[in-house]
Amino acid sequence: MRMRAGASRHYAYLLRCADGSYYAGYTVDPTRRLRAHARGRASRYTRGRGPYVFAALWLCPDRRSAFRLERLLKRLARPAKHRLAQGRALGREVADARKLGARRRRPPRIHGGAPRSFMTRYDAVQRRA
Repeated sequence: MRMRAGASRHYAYLLRCADGSYYAGYTVDPTRRLRAHARGRASRYTRGRGPYVFAALWLCPDRRSAFRLERLLKRLARPAKHRLAQGRALGREVADARKLGARRRRPPRIHGGAPRSFMTRYDAVQRRA
């Protein structure tokens, strides 16, 4: 994926909230967006559900494909989002995602007030099963 000089990067991301829920979004600056979530300024859904951690981050070739990927992620059921957060390939969960040209990236090492590897009730139940 080639970027033009001076072109902005477009990302779709999956955010993991402290209550175990997932939020899908779009951004051009993942670090700034996570801080906005932590301050309660990014989304009504995430307000009050912190602390937050990036579960997954995808770099997309253009804004249109990033928005499409965000919509696809929002439509996924929670177990599918959880599998993506655990590292499963995007194309295995979302058939249409391969056409978008998104590439998984390592999320920035910052967090929205949570330890990098906090465990939710959902994770504890999954480990016992």
